[in-house]
Amino acid sequence: MNKGLIGLLLALPLTAVAKPVVMSYDGFYDRMEVVSEGEYQYARVGFYLKTFEGAKECALSEGKIMTEKQTYPLTYNEHGQLFLPYDKQLDTHKAVVVATPKDAGGCQLSMQIEAKMPQQGITAAQLYQVHEEFEELLVDLSGFFVGTLMSFLLPEQQGIQLHFKDAVPLDIPSNWQCTQMRCKVKTDESWQDDTRKVLVEGAKLQRITPWIAK
Repeated sequence: MNKGLIGLLLALPLTAVAKPVVMSYDGFYDRMEVVSEGEYQYARVGFYLKTFEGAKECALSEGKIMTEKQTYPLTYNEHGQLFLPYDKQLDTHKAVVVATPKDAGGCQLSMQIEAKMPQQGITAAQLYQVHEEFEELLVDLSGFFVGTLMSFLLPEQQGIQLHFKDAVPLDIPSNWQCTQMRCKVKTDESWQDDTRKVLVEGAKLQRITPWIAK
């Protein structure tokens, strides 16, 4: 080979290639099954891909769900959230989920208990119910042994966290612990039957997660 061509090839920068993340579908199915059997109105389990470094959103370039005989498109959004069908056949057929990040560096799966709320005004009673559903789902996902016999191993839920799409609204209660885009909220027993008092506009929320003691 020409020496000049060899030198040119050596001088070319090496481009890191993003490696696909391959995950077994049954892990997703098992958790969706717990939510389905519990008949939760708001609580669910969210599936996200996060970067290894910094646990930031992992943007995807493509994704698919594969069995031995068929391939289906994987639905996801710009935040690295995966939207998987609750499908017994995919579980039976040992499907795998393949997600390809846009950038190299590595991504990993993160599962989060969360709630998707209506877009209109969310009442005190609804937030109280979310808190109650989170506590129940934490126990259900932990299984009988930990949830019943070793409940002291469960994480302690202090309340709920409101994640806003933009900055925290100016009209939120003064006793909420807020940063730029998130508020930690201790639920109150008096909220349980208060269906009139609107505490936050659902359209401003991205999601709600449990507030867990460290």
